[in-house]
Amino acid sequence: MPILRTFLIYSFIILFSFHYNFGQNIVNNGSFIIIKDGANIVIGGDFINKNDGISDGKVNLDGNIILKRNWINLANNEVSIFAGPGVVGSVIMNGTLNQYIGGTHSSLFENLIIKNSKKILNITDCKVNDTLFVDAVLDLNSHRIKILNSNPIGINYISKYIFSETNTNQGLGEVDWQIGSKLNSYTVPFGSGNTNGDDLAVKLTINSIGAPTNGSIRFATYPTDCQNNPFPPNVFQLDRDFEYIADRFWNIDPIYDAKPGINIQFKYLKQNINTSCNNGINENYLKAIRYNTLQNTWSDFAPTGNVNQAEQKLITDNIASKDFFAPWCLIAGDFFDWEIYFPNAFTPNTDGLNETFAPIGNNLDKLESTLYIYNRWGQLIFESSDINYGWNGYYQGKLVPNDVYVYMFIGTIKNTNKQFKRKGTVTVVR
Repeated sequence: MPILRTFLIYSFIILFSFHYNFGQNIVNNGSFIIIKDGANIVIGGDFINKNDGISDGKVNLDGNIILKRNWINLANNEVSIFAGPGVVGSVIMNGTLNQYIGGTHSSLFENLIIKNSKKILNITDCKVNDTLFVDAVLDLNSHRIKILNSNPIGINYISKYIFSETNTNQGLGEVDWQIGSKLNSYTVPFGSGNTNGDDLAVKLTINSIGAPTNGSIRFATYPTDCQNNPFPPNVFQLDRDFEYIADRFWNIDPIYDAKPGINIQFKYLKQNINTSCNNGINENYLKAIRYNTLQNTWSDFAPTGNVNQAEQKLITDNIASKDFFAPWCLIAGDFFDWEIYFPNAFTPNTDGLNETFAPIGNNLDKLESTLYIYNRWGQLIFESSDINYGWNGYYQGKLVPNDVYVYMFIGTIKNTNKQFKRKGTVTVVR
């Protein structure tokens, strides 16, 4: 059997300014390593960063660490220091066996270049300060990787894909991109593993600025079973039968105080709209909807998007910041030849605009319905069985105060006698 050798670096400063080749593990036991621009450190085994009981190992990397096996951080820091913008300073993981990034603490990479074998993320919240170069499969493995570069080049796609296919029960594999207040288009090269490329790539275009400047968007996607299980985090219901919903969810989640406005381009797989399960889906009319996590409803937002069947993608345009929530799914656009959604606010102030609250949609004459409105104490304050007659904001002859009210809508589809319910909240703004 081959003997595994370990190269120990103890607690002092080591300066590399030339090409150096190690064929064994390197254990940085509390040292401060400086690798100058132009220097290449080739490690045939693992790189292990440790604390010697006094100091954490750390690296000032302006050259390259070329790593054939695993990156393991057992110290109490993020390994890299003085990480700045630019292409100088890279960890190149190009082994031919599967490699992982792990340890007991996340790591910060100036640039991370992955090539050849699969790379597996075994710890969450590792950061890439400038650019993640994707030239191999990166398996997020239910963990999150953070891209700190707010420019689109923060992920430089070359080949293969990022694998995010774990579901809610397992923990989502996420890309957290610190886009901040930039107006640009960003592509996350997700792949399903069914091909050798990014067949589930998500493209996000920012069309109005968000805040703060360190705001980020978290990206994930995963397939479901035929009944759309498991649901995404914090989702308690679907808004139609599973036959009309593609078997995949996307979590495109804004982590902002003031959210940006966006366009999204989704790519989907044919098995996500399998007709043996999704027999209500007509691919010609696919649309995207999202779940409002404040109101716990899908139905305050009209289905949107245009499908390109040849490229298996759906493009949404002009999603306003107030409508930017997560998660997302794709639905049959001709669901029973009707659609319904509910505004989340109205203004009964006699200016002639947005004076009443009522469902909005297409072909609502195909429904019979009853709309109920409750105040925050659960008191019924409005009821109507006429879908064209909405609530004007009055109760017992008086305009109600500004507040959040609960609506319950019970509908029956006339030609099938099938009943459905919608529940959510609406805000009165006088």
